[in-house]
Amino acid sequence: MAFAITANFLLGTYQGSDSGGRPEPYPSPDRLYKACVAAAYNTFDFERQTDDRVLTDEQIKNALAWLEDNPPHSILLPRVIPPTSDAISYRDKGYLEKGKVKKSPDKASKAMSYCQNAVESLLLTWQWDENPNQEVINTLNLLCGEVPYLGEACSVVELKVIAGGGIPEVQRDKTWTLEKGPMLSGISRHNRVFAVPGTGRLEELKRAYMAANPEGKGKGKNAAKSKIRAKEAEQNFLNDYVPKETEGLAGYRPPFVHSERALEAPWTRVIVMSVTVDEGHQGEKSEWKPSESEYVGWAVALHRFLVKQWGVDPAPSLVGKYVSGIKRPANNVAIQILDSELKSSYGIQLRDDVARKLPGFLIMLPKDMPQHDMQKLYDVCKRSKGKTLYFSQAVPKLRLGESALIDAEHLWKPVSVDFVRYWMPRPLAIAETRPIPDPKKKRHWRAAESMYLALGHVWRDKYVPNDIQGTRESRYWETVDAVADQSSNFRIFDCRRVSRVNMIDYAHHTNSSNVLRAMSALIAISDGEGSLDCAALAVGQSRHLGGGFLVPLDFPKNMIVPDGHFEKGVPSWLK
Repeated sequence: MAFAITANFLLGTYQGSDSGGRPEPYPSPDRLYKACVAAAYNTFDFERQTDDRVLTDEQIKNALAWLEDNPPHSILLPRVIPPTSDAISYRDKGYLEKGKVKKSPDKASKAMSYCQNAVESLLLTWQWDENPNQEVINTLNLLCGEVPYLGEACSVVELKVIAGGGIPEVQRDKTWTLEKGPMLSGISRHNRVFAVPGTGRLEELKRAYMAANPEGKGKGKNAAKSKIRAKEAEQNFLNDYVPKETEGLAGYRPPFVHSERALEAPWTRVIVMSVTVDEGHQGEKSEWKPSESEYVGWAVALHRFLVKQWGVDPAPSLVGKYVSGIKRPANNVAIQILDSELKSSYGIQLRDDVARKLPGFLIMLPKDMPQHDMQKLYDVCKRSKGKTLYFSQAVPKLRLGESALIDAEHLWKPVSVDFVRYWMPRPLAIAETRPIPDPKKKRHWRAAESMYLALGHVWRDKYVPNDIQGTRESRYWETVDAVADQSSNFRIFDCRRVSRVNMIDYAHHTNSSNVLRAMSALIAISDGEGSLDCAALAVGQSRHLGGGFLVPLDFPKNMIVPDGHFEKGVPSWLK
């Protein structure tokens, strides 16, 4: 689940500068961090021995440590209205001394006005793709609630913590996305760079404060006068001593700025629904380990359950039926099995908040699904908590648990810097057609062609032209050629046919005259940006109901041979 902090500037303006004293149009994540540090000391007696404390030092340190080296993955930036007159110009210091020459208005720092709207969720928002633990959430909520302003005192702000939610889809056109990779790799002409807190940021800020505020300053009969001088001395000191050793930089990509090779996520949101095995013994729980031949059956059972719970007029993307004359989307709602075996094998690569909810179902919502249908299906899932799901007399029933709606593009943890991510279908991918002859080049239809076609159908909007002509066979071959081309986003390795005793259990709604065929392969997906390295994906004829779920396989880069046409290279043992 996503986690976010929103900033509502109550006067509609922000005025502040970075650590070097340069004016900034938006407060950085480092600015947010400093505000939380100030609230910890000023309101919650951080590192002071007092009675009746609301937060302990350990709780505050854990919350601040979570912000360190953890820049937001997305930032919603409201449009800035630059100041056009000196009427909204402020002095850069809140005190005056006799004999001092005032700055002229044209040299005074000016406030930035924002086009913000709390009702439409159009507020400055920092979003992380993964929730911290509940104690950190509670601590950050209390700290943010005590922050009076960001930047200078005229920038009055209301900070709010949103756990399990974040930037709404309707505001994605104003959302900047964190560039992946090393910190400096995200700095480019088009990107916006923000200061972010690094490890040890709290200690460096403490050292800077102690150096600027030695004990005993401001005491005595001339305390009032010395206080003003001390304030000026502190400002002069901070101008010379900039605490930047633990300040990092993070680059954020503009909204919808992608290369021509960029791939869209087929499913943009997922619902994680927890389950427990209902064996009729009160208080006892057991692991859910269905046979792989039961995956499709369990997915079909949940699908029928959701359609029934929805009631009248279920969403077309849920039932897979659309009004005639309307272009059919490439993908529908997909249901995948996240059982105890998957948690054991891949739990370390799943997001922590997802892994904690397993075993369960993964309900994948396609990018074409209207927002109100997504919300309705999520409400249906939440209302289903405590209800029983039945599949067969041969297996125990399931008790449905809590549901969480998260970003489908961040189901898996990011791949480590020294590794490359590939994928493999679990348990297998069902071919979408029988082997068909090539009407032009007389080529044979192999397992590789079936896999290329499966990938092309998932990303049909990119790889199947709307004006494609000819027979079904020729269209299939054109799709295969497009996906297999050197310029495509895909590579498949070690593609082979696989079979099971009862293949009918691995597919749904098949033609009785067709012989079911399945395949597996090592799949590489790349668009040069790593935009789908963490996404929920599935391929094949049964991708909507329990089959072809792609699980990650991460290999060290020293095992990969470079390929001039493909960013992820070729595994050395398959070259």
